[in-house]
Amino acid sequence: MEFCGESSVQNLQALSALLSTQQEEEEDTDCRNAAALAQLGPGHIGPPPKKYKEVSTAYMKKKSKDIWSEEEVAEGSQYDDLTDPRPQPEYEIILKQSVKTEDLFLGLSRKDPSSMCCEAMLVNC
Repeated sequence: MEFCGESSVQNLQALSALLSTQQEEEEDTDCRNAAALAQLGPGHIGPPPKKYKEVSTAYMKKKSKDIWSEEEVAEGSQYDDLTDPRPQPEYEIILKQSVKTEDLFLGLSRKDPSSMCCEAMLVNC
């Protein structure tokens, strides 16, 4: 029985030594973690910011109401017929509409700026 008592006392002392050093180390790491967390703020959430931004070399003034840029829109390419050797005529279509005061202020004639309400079509070549 004495043999069991001595070994259990030694085991308890060894166990307390192990636990006490782990507690001290945990307290030290908790203090280090708390200090590191105290330095972090809302700006540290998420991916780190990029150090450089892409800068375009050419200055382009963007109009706020534009839907597409001029480079994105092909100028009449859907109407080009590659097999037709004849030159394409250049023309401009102007739609004209007579508007009176009752159209502007009262809206009695139900005219709108669409081509359906235009009274004349002028084609400039």
